[in-house]
Amino acid sequence: MTQTRRLTIHRDIQPTACPMTTALENVSRPLATSQGAAGLRAGSHGFQPRRKGWRASLLTLVVLVASLPAGSPVPGAGVACGQGPVPLAADPLTEAAVVAKVEKTLDRSLKYLASKQLPDGGWHNNQAVNGLTVLAFLGRGHVPGRGPYAEVLENAKRAILRGQNDKGLFGGTMYEHGIATLAVSELYGMDPDPLLEERLRKAVALIVSAQSPAGGWRYNPTPTDQDLSVTVVQIVALRAANNAEIEVPAQVIDKAIGYIRSCVVENGGGYGYQGKGGRTPQTTAAGIVSLQLLGQYDDPSIPPALEFLNKVPIEWKGGQVNYFYYFHYYAIQAQYQTGGESWNAWHPKIRELLFSRQNGDGSWDVPEGTAEQSGTVGPNKVYWTAMASLILEIYMHYLPAYQR
Repeated sequence: MTQTRRLTIHRDIQPTACPMTTALENVSRPLATSQGAAGLRAGSHGFQPRRKGWRASLLTLVVLVASLPAGSPVPGAGVACGQGPVPLAADPLTEAAVVAKVEKTLDRSLKYLASKQLPDGGWHNNQAVNGLTVLAFLGRGHVPGRGPYAEVLENAKRAILRGQNDKGLFGGTMYEHGIATLAVSELYGMDPDPLLEERLRKAVALIVSAQSPAGGWRYNPTPTDQDLSVTVVQIVALRAANNAEIEVPAQVIDKAIGYIRSCVVENGGGYGYQGKGGRTPQTTAAGIVSLQLLGQYDDPSIPPALEFLNKVPIEWKGGQVNYFYYFHYYAIQAQYQTGGESWNAWHPKIRELLFSRQNGDGSWDVPEGTAEQSGTVGPNKVYWTAMASLILEIYMHYLPAYQR
């Protein structure tokens, strides 16, 4: 009999509003996983039921900030968005000021994204872009059928579901499929629509069937090849689906762990794109997150990978980081899962950089000289704005797939 893991999720969620002053969490935890925290534990093989219901996380704002002095002013007051020098490090903020500025920034970005929604409910013919944009709304606490973006999310949900074929594939590649599956998983946890469960089960079954003998995934939905970039997307999608009570075979998880470990670069730390070759900041951030979400918080490859990651400069330009948003999307998740000094040194820098680069209409651009240009990711700044929003939404703590 196939072993599976299940996680109970409560569905009595309440919509949208983020209470500002309840439960400020101190994030200066040690690198080792502490007992009692939400999510998978180091040493587990498969997804285990550790998290409490979503009601608590949706009614309690968990603010992820370093120990900061009270009463400090908000930096950049009176400076228009997208103007002024980029800070080398964040000025000190009170917890409430961090939350207020993040919320204001996100509210502008979601207004922009809503204005770019197409008549068919999507934003692009690529399901990855549609999935990321839906996640940006969910990550701020908005849910289908309620609140100011009820219609936006309902129409987007239908657009994504229309993009699934008879075999269960969303879009044309496993990259699109993984992100769309993640979005449908999170929607399913917030929306009792039975069609979501039906489509989600088909999507998960396809991911399971497309896993290669080595334990990874690649662009085509066939079990013949693998790379780390496509694999991390499937891991996050499976984690989210399991959170929503969709069973994931334990052997799939074990094989995925084995594949990520096969990508470890012994000399200098990090993870390669295919096997041990092609290490980049992007693949290293993705490798760390993969092992963390698979429960391997204490894997011996993570500390040297973090050491490599922490040497990457956080700046608005190309260079080491050729995929700016892709890198920071996974890097901030890796740092958050790690906690402690590594997280405290990382998150204020990317937060302040994104604050300083937001345009007046709520959108973001992309650094020149990087690969995520509009010809690759689509028009209207939708991908850039959705990704920047998701990076900042680490402070909102609404998407269960990335909770500790």
